[in-house]
Order: sequence, then C-alpha cells, then structure tokens
Amino acid sequence: MLKESTIQQHYELIEEFFPAVLQTIRKDLRQDHLKKDKEFLKAHFGGKNPNKLTIEELAQGYAPVLQGGKELLWEFITERWLMKHTEIYYFFEEKLQKIQEDFTELDVMDLSFAQQLVEEAVTLFGAKNTLIFSVMNSVVFPKQVYEDLRQKARQVEAVPETKEIDPSEDHEARLQREINRIQNKYEKKMLGLQKKYDRDVAALKKQVATLQKKLAAYHD
Repeated sequence: MLKESTIQQHYELIEEFFPAVLQTIRKDLRQDHLKKDKEFLKAHFGGKNPNKLTIEELAQGYAPVLQGGKELLWEFITERWLMKHTEIYYFFEEKLQKIQEDFTELDVMDLSFAQQLVEEAVTLFGAKNTLIFSVMNSVVFPKQVYEDLRQKARQVEAVPETKEIDPSEDHEARLQREINRIQNKYEKKMLGLQKKYDRDVAALKKQVATLQKKLAAYHD
C-alpha cells in the first residue's frame, strides 16, 4: 500500500490529522512558503498577513490544493514535517534494514512484522505521529495495518504517567538521568537526519544517472 498511491490518496489517509501537521510546521509555511509565494497567498488566503493566519485558516487554504494533487506543495509539507521528526526516521530505518538492506525496494511488508513495528513505534512516538510519518514516507504497511493505525490515532492518547521520584535518589543523580535521556533523544534525532540526508542524496544521484543515460541515448 502507498507505493503507487497518488498525492490525493496520501493526503486522504491523514486528512483528519492535517491540522496537527500544520501545527508542527506553521513557521515554515508562514515564513518559507507564503511570504515568498505572494500569488499563492493571494489566491488561497486573500493576501492576509501570513503570521496572523490561524491553524484553522491554514488548513482551509492548503487542504483543497492537496486534494487537487499539488505535488510540489505536498513535497514541501512532508519534507519540513519529516525534518522535525528524524528520530522516527532513524527508528524505522534501523528496523526495516533488518529485513531488507534497501528497504525502499519493498513492495509490501509482512503483516506480523508490520504489526510489531507499529506497536513499537506507537509506544515511542504515539499513534498520530506514527501514522503521519508512515504516510508521508510511503511506508509499505499492509492495508489492514494502516486501518488499525488510523483507529489508534483517532483515540485520545493517554497522558503518560508521571513517575514518582525515588526519595533514595539524590538530586544530582536525577539530573544526570534526565540529561542522559535528552542526550539520547537528540543523538537519535541527529542520526536520523544524517541517514535521511544520505538516502536523499543517493536517490538524487540515481535520478541524475538515469537522466544522463537518457540524454546520451538521445544524442546517439
């Protein structure tokens, strides 16, 4: 599923969670898209000040364009969202490389493996972010897995329980534990960013090589 899907089909899978996507990348949209594309701003937002547009207004303006299959806009939105969630990319890449080194060649994932992967991802990142990431990155889960994941994402995610402070643990030890947790989180985020960059560069090199072959064949 998703490998040959259209932009519209991708969007429809996360349509109800689209405001959450916009909430994450609102600054990118206001500063890097709307301020630079005055025609788009005028056509879809009446020329309003981008910095004053609410999430609801952004959704109302962008949604019809994505439903129409605007590929460049979809690529911009997905790229900016994925860049802010590279730790999820790192997690998925580690898991998928265990079943196939070049996991981009997978057509559809084994059901039991996919279900286990989703369960782990939801525990770490939440159902909503797992779904958004999977759709944006065209993860080839079976249809059943996507349906189950959407149901989980619709549910109000439980607030994590606050861990009680161990009175036997001194302040310095607690502080060090928190520092280690944050450091580990951002190390994974940076690793994910590097891996995504490397894979994007490799994909671009393949595209360039293909175009060069076509150009050479045309001249011959």
